[in-house]
Amino acid sequence: MRSLLVPYSLIVCFLLGGTKINAQHADLPRGVITDSVPIAESEGYNYALYLPENYTTARKWPVVFVFDIEGKGEKALEVFRQAPGSRNFILIGANNVENTTYESNFYTAKRLFDAVLDKFSIDRARIYLAGFGGGGRLATAIASISRDVDGVIACGAALPGNRNYQPEKNDFIFIGMVGDEDGNYREMTGTVNSLKSKKFESGLLVYEGDSFYPPGESIDKALRMLILKSIARGAVPEGTQIVDSLLKVDMDFNRMTERRGRSLFAFEDVEQLKEDYGNYVDKNVFRERKKEIRKTGQFRKQRNDNYGVEEEESYMLSDYLSFLSADLSKGDIAQLPAWEEEIKKLEKMEKGDNLARRKMASRTKNLLESGIREVIPALDTTNTDQMLFANAFMVLLNPDHEDAYLEVLRYSVKKGEYGMALFYLEQLLKQGFRDVARLNAMDDIALLRILPEYSDILEENGLKTLY
Repeated sequence: MRSLLVPYSLIVCFLLGGTKINAQHADLPRGVITDSVPIAESEGYNYALYLPENYTTARKWPVVFVFDIEGKGEKALEVFRQAPGSRNFILIGANNVENTTYESNFYTAKRLFDAVLDKFSIDRARIYLAGFGGGGRLATAIASISRDVDGVIACGAALPGNRNYQPEKNDFIFIGMVGDEDGNYREMTGTVNSLKSKKFESGLLVYEGDSFYPPGESIDKALRMLILKSIARGAVPEGTQIVDSLLKVDMDFNRMTERRGRSLFAFEDVEQLKEDYGNYVDKNVFRERKKEIRKTGQFRKQRNDNYGVEEEESYMLSDYLSFLSADLSKGDIAQLPAWEEEIKKLEKMEKGDNLARRKMASRTKNLLESGIREVIPALDTTNTDQMLFANAFMVLLNPDHEDAYLEVLRYSVKKGEYGMALFYLEQLLKQGFRDVARLNAMDDIALLRILPEYSDILEENGLKTLY
């Protein structure tokens, strides 16, 4: 999201302003997601809602406000509802946040908070935020400037780019979630380590894959972590009575993680369990569990495979991002063959026997792709060299990206690189592209279409030509 537009002090005062609570009986369905619940006196503003089946105003309920930066509140709640433990929370999906400034989204969030806290019976000691991707950054930003937020679950991304909205004081619980192939993996692990050094009650949960939408079992685990840390804060009345049942579920989750071939993560999870349950359970339980895992050949192989990977990844990312920035700045298409070789190395690594290095290669490719995907819309479209390099680089990373191919055609013709344009046309057709009408509608490549080689390529692929 873009940077500061209004005074920071004004935003802080705005978000920290008091909200009245008038828990009204809401005649809304229980146990299901209801989309587009209107916010009174705020035309066009609404939210998705999940009320527990046994919701009643006779008690106070914990609430989780869930942010998806595309404003898809219902989708965000559907992801959360995969977790069985979510049925014990009121869930609110923000429908009006979008990929704009933090300040604009702060105002939207304030309206949402006021409406929900006024309408439902909310436990003010258990107001939590969650978010996916950019929504995770927004959740962290709001928590960092509000005294009313008790915890955050950030999935796939955490730290806002604006330092004014980054957490400094230990005011809230932070649970970071990230896929082991996500390009933001290093950012998230670094964020959690940084917050721990600042004495935040924080935890890291790594799941498989590259999506910032975690599986339901992982969200369930995150909610248990949140509950435990809230118990430690005294925010859950008689919470110690449920510790044993939470531990049983967590130990089952830990063993399931090991059975699925993730012994190293299971071992690291025991450390998190020790941190979360250490004040309630004999620590020998966790020592014995770690011994069990260490005895397996699978764990020893994964531990050995993992040696040196963090350092290798750090150096590789530093080099790649430095060189990519320089090449993009100059629009140096002469460097594309060198990048092609580097990407082939990563793809070869993805097929290797070392699991840790396979994951590292996938993360690196995903980081490069997400980075260039964010950069392209911000480039000056009149800078032909930069636009050509960026889109050609995207094609290297993602050969299925048809729009990037078409942009390469556009800017290579503009630059007079007809050989390059014909090459990428061939590659595009090999990927299965057949929309000749779309090619014919591109005025920018008119000079390419009149070349005999252009017609030959189309005919070789069984497509009709204009000339």
